[in-house]
Amino acid sequence: MFRFILFAALAAACFTARAPLHADTAVIRHVWTVDTGLFEPESVAIDEEQGAIYVSNVVGYGKNGKGYISKLSMSGRMIAEKWIEGLDAPTGMVLRGEELYFADFNMLKVADVRTGEIIHEYPAPDVRPCFNDVAIATDGAVYISASCSQKIYTLRDGALTALIEDDNALKFVNGLYVANNMLLSGGWQIWIWDRNTGEPLADGPVTQQANVKDVDGVAWDGEAFILSMVDDTRLWRLGADGVAAPISDEAFHAVDFQYDFVTGLLVMPRIIGEDDHRVSAYRLTFQ
Repeated sequence: MFRFILFAALAAACFTARAPLHADTAVIRHVWTVDTGLFEPESVAIDEEQGAIYVSNVVGYGKNGKGYISKLSMSGRMIAEKWIEGLDAPTGMVLRGEELYFADFNMLKVADVRTGEIIHEYPAPDVRPCFNDVAIATDGAVYISASCSQKIYTLRDGALTALIEDDNALKFVNGLYVANNMLLSGGWQIWIWDRNTGEPLADGPVTQQANVKDVDGVAWDGEAFILSMVDDTRLWRLGADGVAAPISDEAFHAVDFQYDFVTGLLVMPRIIGEDDHRVSAYRLTFQ
């Protein structure tokens, strides 16, 4: 019960910034798909100011210099296939103003979206952290998940330092979401933390449903969290009561997606098969 109360508090914290959707039935309408010029698309970042969507392309997870970031229009047109290239397996991304923060194997990198130039690089203190997702709080605090070292790092005084270390709670840690003073981490389980101290804010994971595991993408839709999972091709929705359920039976094959409140678009990278790599936009509403 304690964990559900705290998760409800997290939901309330997120709700203060957005109007709820009061969902009963999900309506998912396809808007557009880009299916060329992408390879192992992992994450997207929506930039309303520039009218662009940035897509990280892993191209083999390792330090191989083959990774790149693509730039799409908001209407689903490829603007620049290799807008930034020579990267080492770029994964999670988040935009802050005119700066794009992204995980690049064992570094946190920052690019200027006006020029596409890398302006900052922050190396990991660990040999092989397997950096995965990035989240930024409203006060500018930066958090990055490390799937191999099972840690969450924060950026302080120009260097990455471990904020949370927990082999159990952070097993396969992946997607992150931050709101007010709470940080939610996806992975084998979903946990919530005090983002300042790194202490858990519950006596266990948010949900103990056996079929909710290995969570990749995490997005807030105004009332609940939308989840993608590594071993389930559907999208799921996690309510403040700690109960999750699929929002449809459609196989999206989504990775680290983003829900945009300004446009109402759910933009998701999708790896359908070995030679079928896409980014699709959907209009997500609830009735």
